[in-house]
Amino acid sequence: MSYEVKMPQLGMNQDTAVVVAWFKKEGDKIEKGDPLFEVETDKATMEVEAQKEGYLSKIKVDEGSEVPVGQLLALISDTNEDSHNDQTDLADPDSFETIEPYAEPINDNSIENEVQNIEGSSNRNELSTRSTRNKAAITGVKVLASPKAKLAAKEMGFDLAELRNAGIAEPFHFADLARVPQSSSFSSIYLQVSAEAFDALILKSETVKRSLLFSKFTSSAWSFVFEESVLEVIFKDTNGESYVETTTKEVSSNDVANTITLIDLCDTRISAYETGSNNLTLSFSQLRNEFTICLSFSEKILQFSDAVKFLNELGARLEDPVLQLI
Repeated sequence: MSYEVKMPQLGMNQDTAVVVAWFKKEGDKIEKGDPLFEVETDKATMEVEAQKEGYLSKIKVDEGSEVPVGQLLALISDTNEDSHNDQTDLADPDSFETIEPYAEPINDNSIENEVQNIEGSSNRNELSTRSTRNKAAITGVKVLASPKAKLAAKEMGFDLAELRNAGIAEPFHFADLARVPQSSSFSSIYLQVSAEAFDALILKSETVKRSLLFSKFTSSAWSFVFEESVLEVIFKDTNGESYVETTTKEVSSNDVANTITLIDLCDTRISAYETGSNNLTLSFSQLRNEFTICLSFSEKILQFSDAVKFLNELGARLEDPVLQLI
């Protein structure tokens, strides 16, 4: 015996809906209540549950198709052997029973609760990755994902392109967000440069702040290495207070800004600060006439070769501030 799965009526004025994704493939065993497919209307996104157990013998509608209410979407068979006979039995309407699938709307509250469950089993900072537009990070390819996955990723501050980097097949579904490999790995590189020219520049002005100069030099070095990239510089003082110091250009709502945190340790005995996270962090310390600069980063965000170029450029500008004018 086979059972017909048809497009459900999800709203009073709904005539059609889009099949966003199938959670099962042909031949898969299905239990009653399993999420079977996801549909989207102009008002809601819903996961449709199977109302019969058996085997998904035939999928009649591809992902991304808009179909009218009541159209046949799939067949579920009692046994796996029956699934091989469904093609020949399609002409016999008596061999099928229609079942009404159950659809549960996706709303912001349910997303928030489920996101909290994901974050409870993984580190939010590890999932939340800031996109970069440098040559190593540009993909230029649209990410295919269900509306529920997109909504959850937005709530988590997570870049869905990381699922592609992890080798997970598209289109992505909500459950895929919990499959990202957890990693606390990060890298740090150090640079020591002369502070004499920079200190002389500070002495010539009684009003300029050292943190502001560090921010300006950092932004200029970033723009020189990554011409099309937007950088937001956040200064963090030794009391833990943070504020936006500068940006390479005015950031619009359509820009994806890279963010780097600057920490000035020059008035302390501390030589460097490493975050141990995936965020970009730059610390400055000074011993006599020499700066020690530490760049902490994840190679998922900034490749090692690009990090070296950036830090070298920053060091050159600190040693010779005239480069800021070129």
